Amino acid sequence: MNAYLAVALGLFALVAFSDGVTVKVGDFSFPLESVKQLKYLQDAAPKSPRLRFNKSLYVCANPQLPAEFKPLCASPKANSLVRQLDGIAREVQICEICANVACSGC
Repeated sequence: MNAYLAVALGLFALVAFSDGVTVKVGDFSFPLESVKQLKYLQDAAPKSPRLRFNKSLYVCANPQLPAEFKPLCASPKANSLVRQLDGIAREVQICEICANVACSGC
């Protein structure tokens, strides 16, 4: 029973501390929760060869895109930055414990 309590407390701590986690790519910084939302937009992208290499086309044109990503989409490096954010969002647990150098505020 103590093991379950320890696991529950550990998960609670991860959730509580992830609210303050910031993800930095290029010159941009975003809250981890926004990066998680970006992952859902990317996963909803149609599976086409054109979008496979340029996910920023779909993500940046999506009306559900959180407002904080608009400056990133206007950047000439948007495609590479969106790919970096995608990689971080796919391994969000690593970011929540700040094992990824792009993540801070744990």
